[in-house]
Amino acid sequence: MLADKYMTTLADLKPVTKQFVRDIAEKVDHTGHVSLDNYISMMSGQPSTVDTETDCFSIWSDIADAGNDSANPKVLKAGTDANGHAGGGCVFPARVKTFPNQLDNAKLTWKGYMGDMGNDLNRDGTKTCSFPTRTAKLAGTDPAKAVDGTQSAQASSASGDVKADAYATRHNPFVYFHSIIDDIDYCDQHVVNLDDNLENDLKSIDTTPNFVYITPNLCDDGHDGDGTGAAGKGCKSGAAGGLTSIDAFLKKWIPIIQASAAYKQDGLIIINFDESNASSSPMTTTFNSAYTQMNLTINLTGESCCNQQTGPNVKRPEDQIMSTLPIAYASTLGINASSLPSTVQTIQIGMHYDGVGGDRTGAVLLSPFIKAGTTSTTGYNHYSLLKSLEDRFGIPEYLGYADDSKLVTFGSDIFTQ
Repeated sequence: MLADKYMTTLADLKPVTKQFVRDIAEKVDHTGHVSLDNYISMMSGQPSTVDTETDCFSIWSDIADAGNDSANPKVLKAGTDANGHAGGGCVFPARVKTFPNQLDNAKLTWKGYMGDMGNDLNRDGTKTCSFPTRTAKLAGTDPAKAVDGTQSAQASSASGDVKADAYATRHNPFVYFHSIIDDIDYCDQHVVNLDDNLENDLKSIDTTPNFVYITPNLCDDGHDGDGTGAAGKGCKSGAAGGLTSIDAFLKKWIPIIQASAAYKQDGLIIINFDESNASSSPMTTTFNSAYTQMNLTINLTGESCCNQQTGPNVKRPEDQIMSTLPIAYASTLGINASSLPSTVQTIQIGMHYDGVGGDRTGAVLLSPFIKAGTTSTTGYNHYSLLKSLEDRFGIPEYLGYADDSKLVTFGSDIFTQ
């Protein structure tokens, strides 16, 4: 499997240009591990913080604004956040703009469609614009102590009182920017549940946003399950997961999108992965001196391309602790607890980063206007994707590291019109 997660983007480029892509296979190096920093770089050009590079797994905090990076004034330097993390934090201050903000300024429309968001309101808080501090507030708890409760999927109960829910906040880039979430009504209009909204919005050109961003749930994106359908190997929803569920998702939605008037007129679909499969990376196991904790470290090569910069907030090589879990979670990590010393009480999951990237995957682009079967071996990354989208929509400036003059954008090796 090329990667463990993907997202789909449909761009209706009608107001700008008729240069499109169809059936293109590309080489893409991604901008980080594990997930979140890829989504952020794709929509803002901003690099990792020490928390976004580990999915803000057990914390949720604002990024302290420490000014601009001396090497690139379009990149934010993160200070020490409320959790005491230097170069840390999850949510960017309002002055950091995103691609959706650029679309707003250009009088173009956009929406993010999130798989499963709000399936269980006790878990996600809301079916629109769901993020931890908002969910905590809706639940009557302290937003300052909010954590992301969507890091793993939730199975439905036998009675049906609890609904299956595999929405993951870390795969929803829009809620990590105060420039979007500070206006809740605005965010509610633009970040919505996939199944409740997309097919209806595609019914006419006028109701189809110029830019559509789709994130499948944790099963449909191939993150969960091994795809075999074997007992105990699938998603919590009961689906097979892996490539089996990815294929089923695409077989459902791609024909619906391609049948829409907006796509037929001048559409572009980008099927893209956020990173390579981290679970295939070498792992090392150690124990503390008392053998009460097992330390599981994932060693990430972090291959990158396109002169990618580390940014001001992280360093390489670097070691980060992602989470510490009770031994009861061993089976969910694929660990047989009975094979461990009986003294082990906790499992600490760590990441060792060598490179700054997210290693290599591919992408597929579809459009009515380009010869099918075209392939490209040109290297791109998420900053290249952002810059390419800015070009195609006629945006007059580039955000963050998308402003690198050395970045290659989708060009003549792809477009025929």
